[in-house]
Amino acid sequence: MKLKTFIKWSGNKSKHLKHILPFIPSSYKTYIEPFVGSGALFLNLQPKKSIINDLNKDLINCWESVKNNPLDILKIFDTFGKIFKPLDNKDKVVLCREITASIEMSNYDYNRAAIFMLMKFCGYNGHIFVNNKFLFGSLDMNIYINDRFFFLEEPMSRNIFEVSKYLNNTDCSIYNKDYKTILSKAKKGDFVFMDPPYVESHNYQFNYNKDEKLDINFIKELYKEVLKLDKKEIRWMMTQADTKEVELIFKKYKIVKFEVYRRGLKKYVNELLIMNY
Repeated sequence: MKLKTFIKWSGNKSKHLKHILPFIPSSYKTYIEPFVGSGALFLNLQPKKSIINDLNKDLINCWESVKNNPLDILKIFDTFGKIFKPLDNKDKVVLCREITASIEMSNYDYNRAAIFMLMKFCGYNGHIFVNNKFLFGSLDMNIYINDRFFFLEEPMSRNIFEVSKYLNNTDCSIYNKDYKTILSKAKKGDFVFMDPPYVESHNYQFNYNKDEKLDINFIKELYKEVLKLDKKEIRWMMTQADTKEVELIFKKYKIVKFEVYRRGLKKYVNELLIMNY
């Protein structure tokens, strides 16, 4: 069974897999993903041995909770759905704003994970963290216009159970650390896939992580890290924004362009696959 993502996350590569999969090595020892996000590629490949990581503590809390407490999460989903669905859109927004405001003071456990996942599904473009604070702006357009609640329906429940089963039945280590720490664990024969936050001129209105600074220095640090992987003869692939700065910094590597639709920008743009093999 092909597993799917269980959380709405900016940069989700689910729709881009057709461009990525043809370049994945046919074999490797450990699959390593230091910016796992929603894990679209990871869940598609389902490696037998893996290391996944993300700096976002709430995101990793979701991964660990799905692994360890899938039934508890789905009970919260069910309870929320019974309250949420009958409300009109105005009251839906009021409820979501109250719930989102409570996240910051919650303990990192399956309850926080379930609420975090729900609010990201309900929020427009999944954005609930703005200017270093949890804020709920408006409903996702599918809910606002069509009353679609796919995240509360049976396929999502089944997928969460299957993801939990997969994580428990394979050698998968889950971390909440700086990406450099994770890259240092890579050894010859491993495969590293990197989908880092993009550094672009477009001014996004949301944060990935509190106080995170994303600029050209972030890209330069990434370059230094992949040079270390090269020296250890480790194959790696990276997705990146198609900018002159990125192409210049990584010019010695194989670069493949592919077209994607950016919902926020309402247009198609190019993204890059960069690899050392």
